[in-house]
Amino acid sequence: MQTMDVKISLYCGYCNHAISDSDTKYCIRACGTIFHKECFVCQECHTRLFSFSKFFDVGGKPMCGPCYSNRKNPTCYVCRKPIDGTYTLAGPQEFKVHDGCFHCAGCGGPFDDGTGFTEDEGRFWHLLCLE
Repeated sequence: MQTMDVKISLYCGYCNHAISDSDTKYCIRACGTIFHKECFVCQECHTRLFSFSKFFDVGGKPMCGPCYSNRKNPTCYVCRKPIDGTYTLAGPQEFKVHDGCFHCAGCGGPFDDGTGFTEDEGRFWHLLCLE
């Protein structure tokens, strides 16, 4: 019976370049794969992560805590604070806005009366208030 040495090639989960035998002691195993230490970065903001960093496995790729939180809880377009409850999708761009932040910057009135509105530099306006 003949035996064969089988060598398994490892490829980085970020750059897809081969990981040599000498590199394996400097690599990070996470998210079901292996990464060069310099390639272990957040998939959203590309901040370098470390083996001791708090990160989340999102689709087999690491994501830092702040990006995961932002993805899970979107940021209000008006006040820039995280939205953890209900929100309104405003305008054709579907800006995410706290229900309490969605009012006219001119008169302070709501947009529930069926009148049109527009967005200008992060603030919403009744069309009549801009005239």
